[in-house]
Amino acid sequence: MRKFWINLGISIAVGVLFVWLAVRGVEWDQVLGVFSQVDPLMLVVYFFVALAIEGVRIVRWGILLKPLGHVPVGRLFCAGTVGFMALMLLPLRLGEFARPILVAERGKIRISAALATVVVERVIDALAMTSLLVIMLFFLEDRILVPVHLRTWAYVILLVFLLLLGFLVLAYRRQESTVAWFKRLFKPLSLRLADRLASVLRSFIDGLKALPNVRLLAGFLLLTLVYWFMAGAGMVYMFGAFDELRSLGWVEGFTLLAVLCVGLMIPAGPGMIGNFHYFIKLGLSLFIAEAALGSVGLAYAIVVHAVQLVQQVLVGIVFLFIGHVSFKHILSAPGDVGTGLQGGADRQGE
Repeated sequence: MRKFWINLGISIAVGVLFVWLAVRGVEWDQVLGVFSQVDPLMLVVYFFVALAIEGVRIVRWGILLKPLGHVPVGRLFCAGTVGFMALMLLPLRLGEFARPILVAERGKIRISAALATVVVERVIDALAMTSLLVIMLFFLEDRILVPVHLRTWAYVILLVFLLLLGFLVLAYRRQESTVAWFKRLFKPLSLRLADRLASVLRSFIDGLKALPNVRLLAGFLLLTLVYWFMAGAGMVYMFGAFDELRSLGWVEGFTLLAVLCVGLMIPAGPGMIGNFHYFIKLGLSLFIAEAALGSVGLAYAIVVHAVQLVQQVLVGIVFLFIGHVSFKHILSAPGDVGTGLQGGADRQGE
């Protein structure tokens, strides 16, 4: 529990930094004035759009889980919705560990294998969004002034996740040699630790079973396109809620989505408060005047974030009760993953 409070403190500090970056120089009376022009009905529609997007994301995750064992639909949606709520609420993206814990089942799906599906999902999403951002910035280069730090960050993230994808593919294709290399790396520190980590890695690689299955992989990639198209369409739809943004279209919406997603890869505070708002403003700064960023730019960020937060938390709470899941169990998910990985390694070594 002490580690949780340390992580919370760090995340709040990072969040405060991004909040300061997002609100510096803002005239709050102008922001409040922008809020008054928003049609509440549009927020209700966007709530259900966000709900549909989450549903597609959960079904897509279920494709990666199929080779590991049968997961009932109810359990899949419980793990997905509660897991996404945890991702939104827990600091430093520690909520990523909630889904593997909730979907794992003794004797059927191991935590390490379930965690591998989440890693694959995040790597593919990161590659999709960073590639989209790089492409958008390339085609927009003659039309707008692109900040150097944004372009650099996009290339760095793209390179990191390409390397990670390469490691996952190599690990799956050469499982035994990868595990042996990993074991030799840690053997000088502790033979028992090396054996445990090697066993965990072997189980983790087993979670990559969907990669070589052409049908499952095609289904996953198709739903990835659907998922991100819906997310971008939601951004474009919400432009219509603000008079100053109604002239923005699909190019601006998907560029904004890519900037936001790349920015959210930085682990920050609970609720993604701060970095969500800062990177929305950064994305909008490519298309609207500086003077409008402190009013309509921030108002757009606050509204979109609030609707997404409410949607994920409300649905997560509903499934929390339906699935009889303890919220204390969610808070301890990172520690439970560590325990589960260690226990899995011990059982495999027996």
